[in-house]
Amino acid sequence: MLTRLIIRNFVLINELTLDFNSSYTAITGETGSGKSILLNALGLIKGERADFGVIGPSDSRSIVEAHFNVSPEIILWLNERSLEPWNEVILRREIHKDGKSRAFINDTPVTLQDMKSLGERLFIIHSQYNTLELKNQEYQLYIVDALCGTQSEFNLYLSGYQEYIKRNHALSVKVEELSVLESKMDYEQFMLTEIHALNLDSTDYEALTRQLELKEENQSLISDLGSLTAISESSLLQDLTRVAKALERHESNIHSLQEIKTIVEEISARFSELSYLSAKALQQLESAEVDEEEILTQVDEFNRILNKHRLTSQEALLDLQHKLEGRVSELEDLKALINKEQQELVQLELSLRKSAKALNELRKQALPSIEERIQSGLNSLKLSGSQLMFRLMETTTLNARGMIDLEMLFSANKGMLPVPIQKAASGGELSRVMLLLQQLISARLEMPSILFDEIDTGVSGDVAEKIGKLLKEMGQGRQLFAITHLPQVAAQAQHHLVVRKTEKNERIETSVVELLGEERVTEIARLMSGEVINDAALLNARNLMNTHEV
Repeated sequence: MLTRLIIRNFVLINELTLDFNSSYTAITGETGSGKSILLNALGLIKGERADFGVIGPSDSRSIVEAHFNVSPEIILWLNERSLEPWNEVILRREIHKDGKSRAFINDTPVTLQDMKSLGERLFIIHSQYNTLELKNQEYQLYIVDALCGTQSEFNLYLSGYQEYIKRNHALSVKVEELSVLESKMDYEQFMLTEIHALNLDSTDYEALTRQLELKEENQSLISDLGSLTAISESSLLQDLTRVAKALERHESNIHSLQEIKTIVEEISARFSELSYLSAKALQQLESAEVDEEEILTQVDEFNRILNKHRLTSQEALLDLQHKLEGRVSELEDLKALINKEQQELVQLELSLRKSAKALNELRKQALPSIEERIQSGLNSLKLSGSQLMFRLMETTTLNARGMIDLEMLFSANKGMLPVPIQKAASGGELSRVMLLLQQLISARLEMPSILFDEIDTGVSGDVAEKIGKLLKEMGQGRQLFAITHLPQVAAQAQHHLVVRKTEKNERIETSVVELLGEERVTEIARLMSGEVINDAALLNARNLMNTHEV
């Protein structure tokens, strides 16, 4: 419940503090007195965007502060956002001339979204323009579930449906991603096949290149070793052996021949050793020979692919191979993920369809008695010839309403077929229908404080009296405000506030005061007769108020 409202330097309000009661309070005042100022101030508390033109002349900022009783639901809301619960909850907005707007809950700065979220739980402002919501299918659905008592079932279904839509959207993104990957994968798979053929993990292409380089060097060395072998096997060695034997016959006669013989034998032995070593080295080189054509083919293919990808090393080509393998793996993982999500979404859809059908069945069972109560209420509001009903049309596909399309049908006159309400109801009829629905909903739900702004627009006489009675009933057990110009509506309120415009210190100011006793009689008389209030008007006002036991 709203217990106190403090307004400072807000348009024509210099400073105002209002303490409120429970039950039904009427708010009246002359046209232009400033009732809209009060509405705008309360709108700030509900998180509406600030209009910096509201800042008055006495300060550089405007302040609106509202005090509310707390409930377990509000305490839970505060705790979830680490906001300290007090004995009351205080919402404050500050609008500064420098363009800043600040919001506070229990003196803690909060976002405008938090202010709006809490404000909606504490206070409802229903203006005459909100009757247009009756033409909105989502609002019609809210009415159906509120009256049928199926809000918890609907909220549970809607939560699952929103998850289903979110996951479906995410799946579409993944499918598109898969399509893009697959469009690239044919070429990338071809590149990967080419690279795999190189056997980069088991082949050292730098070593193969060195083998080719050594091949040229070995050819020259083989030729040189062949020459040494040829020399060692030439007739020269035979000649030395023959000469050595000839010298043996004469070495006893000539002493120096023995030394020559020794040298010849040494030369002969070294030639034999040279022949052996040359042959051995030549054998080793010939056994190390490789298939030059095969290696050259391998190295040429490696260099072709290296140049194709503008890389400079086997390590870089291996990195590319690993990246391509990763994309192939990513593609397979994505396919598996999509397949798994598709299967889960099928199961979720089946579950949602089951929930939607159960929800729709509950609605259908409850609607006949609800339409009877609505019809009774319409009769009491002087709409006895009218009819209001809901048409639920089942759909084959899921939607946010639970596999239904919904129409609120209205007929203003007896004998006329009901049609969609946006095509049939006038402004006055819409106001009465909306008020009736709000009354039925408030009787069903624990609603926060509510302010009706000229909900009685377009009606008068006996209808106005019926509306006043309905507001009085709604005010039993909850706090309700109604801004009205009709004496029949104001006379039935338990409390009465009047908005006035006065001149103070050469400045026009708006004030709000509570009326009691004769002051209230005078205000009801003014509503009945205008500015000229005579004894007859006062008598009529007393009679009207006495009739409703105010």
